[in-house]
Amino acid sequence: MSQAQTRRLEPVAVLPWVAVAVLLVWLYGLLVASMAKNWWIDPNYSHGFLVPLVSAGLLWRQRRQLAAAATGPNPAGLLAIAGAMSMLVVGQLGHEFFLRRLSLIPLLWGLALLAWGWPLARRAAFALAYLVLMVPLPYVIYDSVAFPLRLLAAGLAGWVIRLFGVPVVVEGNMLQLPHVALDVVDACSGIRSLISLLAAGVILAYLMLPNRWAKLLVVLLVLPVAVLTNALRVAVAGVLAEWYGESLLEGAMHDAVGWVVFMSAFGLLWAFTALLRALCKAKGDSHEPQA
Repeated sequence: MSQAQTRRLEPVAVLPWVAVAVLLVWLYGLLVASMAKNWWIDPNYSHGFLVPLVSAGLLWRQRRQLAAAATGPNPAGLLAIAGAMSMLVVGQLGHEFFLRRLSLIPLLWGLALLAWGWPLARRAAFALAYLVLMVPLPYVIYDSVAFPLRLLAAGLAGWVIRLFGVPVVVEGNMLQLPHVALDVVDACSGIRSLISLLAAGVILAYLMLPNRWAKLLVVLLVLPVAVLTNALRVAVAGVLAEWYGESLLEGAMHDAVGWVVFMSAFGLLWAFTALLRALCKAKGDSHEPQA
């Protein structure tokens, strides 16, 4: 085949992908834009801006392995695409943003399977599945998780406050100290840290740990770390407010304490992951995490 013929064929190969890109923008442009708006206005999901970047970074990190794994089209990808379209339609009919947004992820995976085959789709599965963590939860699920965490954080905080010699009465999510009343709201329950720490913990476990059990242990540790660190935050804030005044519960000081608590929780999670990695190496598990 001559060079001129090759140049004439190149646009033909690109045209289907241009058509797919246009279709994706038409189907998901407004959904992704509204999701990004959620990331911007809701502190619980501000990590959403980072999740697509991390996913893209994971794919870029594997680019040579992915190129070598491409075996050609696999019609099974049409099943995944059909499933994703079904999710989109059901979400549209039910006015359910979560399903509509979530359907983008199996659609992308189905396109990869259809175009390049199972070996590549299998290697790309984790990076694409990680995108689930950018999709805001339905409020019915969020509230069903947040309220029990508020009660748990209040109970733990009350126990810690008593260790400082300060009397406290715990009623539900309310803490009544002699001169201060604290309401353990969602931000102090651990739910905000839980969502962000889950995104961090999953990627830490994937990149640092060699086996599935160790990875699962780190992910399971996210919940107690988030709850305990936020309970400690409430307890310390309550004691300081009792001793030095309620002004410590507001403004920049409140925000700074929240940031310190999150970084402390992340530090604990990283330290535990590093310890598990060292233990795995000590036991002779030299299998490296997937590149």
